[in-house]
Order: sequence, then structure tokens, then C-alpha cells
Amino acid sequence: YALGRQFLRELRATTPVLSDPLINNYLENLSYKLAFAAQSQNQQLQLVLLPDRNINAFAVMGGVIGVNAGLILYADNEAEIAAVLAHELAHIDQHHYARATQAQSGDNLLYLAAILASIALASSSNSDAGLALGLSTQAALIDKQLGSSRLHECEADHIGMQTLVAAGFNPQAMADFFVKMDKQARVLGLMPEFLLTHPLSQERIADSTLRARQLPKTGELNSLDYLLIRTRLLAIINSKDIGNISLLQKQLQEQPNNQVNRLALTFALLNAEQYQAAREEVKTLRQQALQRIDYVIAQADIELADNQPKIALELLQQALLLNPHNDALRFYAASAAIKNQEYSMALIWLTPLSYERPEDPNVWQKLIEVYQAQKDALNLLRARAEFSFLLGDIDKALKDLEQAKNLAQNNYPLLAKISSRQQVLLEIKANTKKLR
Repeated sequence: YALGRQFLRELRATTPVLSDPLINNYLENLSYKLAFAAQSQNQQLQLVLLPDRNINAFAVMGGVIGVNAGLILYADNEAEIAAVLAHELAHIDQHHYARATQAQSGDNLLYLAAILASIALASSSNSDAGLALGLSTQAALIDKQLGSSRLHECEADHIGMQTLVAAGFNPQAMADFFVKMDKQARVLGLMPEFLLTHPLSQERIADSTLRARQLPKTGELNSLDYLLIRTRLLAIINSKDIGNISLLQKQLQEQPNNQVNRLALTFALLNAEQYQAAREEVKTLRQQALQRIDYVIAQADIELADNQPKIALELLQQALLLNPHNDALRFYAASAAIKNQEYSMALIWLTPLSYERPEDPNVWQKLIEVYQAQKDALNLLRARAEFSFLLGDIDKALKDLEQAKNLAQNNYPLLAKISSRQQVLLEIKANTKKLR
């Protein structure tokens, strides 16, 4: 667990992470749905989304799951995303990494270091050759560490497929995804990242196809939730591409009730800074589904981009009356309150989020904004310490906590809390392994 969390902190320190509250909410909800269906013992999952167009996902010990944006963009349906996540959850639940460590002592560190190196290379290099080299190195280390890596992959396939069925998804999706990966490698001559880190043989493809045929196919393949999240992700990844507005408008003339295309048009207009036109499209969407959170947040995106934080805050507050515990809505409401200079109101949402999501650096970053504006030096130092720690800079976090202790002065209960947190970070630092 501790090593997995260290990996996550170092990943954030070295690699850009895509932090969108709504997309993160979706991935977390889907992952926990699968975890409950699998009766997983690991209920402390940490999801990280990377803005990498390559098709890949990975899991490490401690419940850390990484997903490339390319996986969501490339998948034909939600069930294929669920299949990959179920596969990664199976690796975690079956303790494949811990079992491998027993066989190859010390190689866990090499494995994690290799993942970090290849992800950093993929995010910073435009060289396909350099990327392939980094990924091949990672794959070689995985194969070395997991002497039975192919057995582990098959085991993860079997358990993952059972999880898919238990969660209400069509098991054929796993077999379809493998066939697609294999076709891309053979026919197009492209080796997907997923295959370099998850060795795929013809036997695995045949086995997954056969198992899928033996299982009930009554489960879901797709959902509107997934299609809307995929549309949102496309808009973020292609934020500078506004050339498809006329095409989307033409498609909507032919299919005026197509919510996915209308949301895509909304984002295209937003990216083109055509705010009033974007408002008209999202208004139509909300007439179709007034309380759908995707549309509420899309409208908030427009108002915030057009420097109308008061309007954004009001509509988010209304949405929170029906969904008071939705993390994405609370985070957006806090952001709107900050832009509206209503800092005390922002704390109404951010303070509980800091307790419920203590490992989310985005929450601490927003708290830093609030405490800076309020000139609250003590709480600013405490929030900054948590943010620095989650981004892999323990020394800076400890320094901030030491300064916070000086400011706490005679407030002994608070001084005790800060000292206790400082001691926890000192112990983590003492047990930190070298990954870079």
C-alpha cells in the first residue's frame, strides 16, 4: 500500500495529470462499481487519468489505477472500458505484484521505476522510437519480474470477465477489445501501449472469446453517461480544434434529439468563445434532462469562461439541492465561489471535501487559493503542506508544517494536530524507496 501511494505521488511530480472533476467522478464510480461486483477487499482505490492518447491502463499495489485518455477515446463502448478496469482490479486483488516480489525480491522497485520512466517519456517525447524504447524496457522488466506474467494476465482475464458479468456488463466486451488490439498490431503495424505492458497471445484471445460465449450476454454495452464523458474528454483534449462546428450543426439538423452531438457542439462553441451560442445549445440539453449533472456543469463551464461566476454559482447551488454529496458539483461550486470572491462560501464545500478526499491534490490547491485570499497564513501553510506532499515533495511539506507550528503558538490542540501530521510525514519519508 505505502509503495503504491509513493508511486502515485512521484507520478504526479513527474507527469501531467488530467484533472477534470466530472471525468474523475465517472472513472471512480465505474471502478468502485466493479470493485463491489468483484467483492474486492481493496476499497481505497486511487484513479489517475493521464492526457496520453496512447491506449493503455495500469495498476500497482495499494489500489492505484492509471488510465490513459486514449483508452476512453478509443473504446467502442463503456463495457470495453469496464473490461480493462476489471482486468486491472483483478491484478490488484490477486496480489500479482506482491506474489512477484516473493519470487524476484527487489524487482517491484524496478517495475514501478520502469512505469514512471515510460509514462514520463510518453508525456514529454514526440519521438515514437523513444516512446517504444521506453515501453519495451518497461515490458521487459515486467516480464522479468513476473516470471509467470502470462499466467497472471490470463488469471486477470478470467476474474475480470466474471466481474464484468456481476457488474451488469456484457462479457463479450473483453474479447472484442483484445481482438481490436491484436488487429491494430497485426494489420496496421502499430503496437498499442496496452500490448507492451499486457502480453497478448492468440491463446488469450481465443480463451476470452470462448469464455464470453459461455457467459450470459444480457449485460449492458453502453450508457449515455459514458458517451457524454467521452464527449467531454474529447473537447478537453482537442480544445483548440473548433473546425467541426458546421459538421455538428448539420448532424443535429438530421438528428435534433441526439444529446451526444449537441453536447459536442456546446463544447466546440465554448472552445471557440461563442458563449451565447453555447448557452442556447446547453439550454436545449437541459430541456431534455434538466438535472443531468453533465449539462449543469457544461453550463457552469460556459458561465465561468464568460466571466459570469455569480450565474455559475447560482445554478450549481440549485443542482446541489438535489445532489448535495456530488463531488464534481461541490468542487465546481467552490471554484465558482472563489471566482466570485465568496471565500467563506467556498470553504463550505472544500472543508468537507478535504476530509472525504484527503489524497486529492485538486482540493488542497483550491484551499490554497482560498486561504491566500483570506490572508490566513496558518491554514495556508497546512494546505500547502498537503498539496506538496501529494505531489512528491515531502521536504517542502515538512518545512511548511514547521512554519505552521510556529504560527500556532499557544493553541496547543492545533499544535498537537500539526505535530502529529509532521510525525506521519517523517515516518513516510524514512520509509521512502528510490524510484527515480
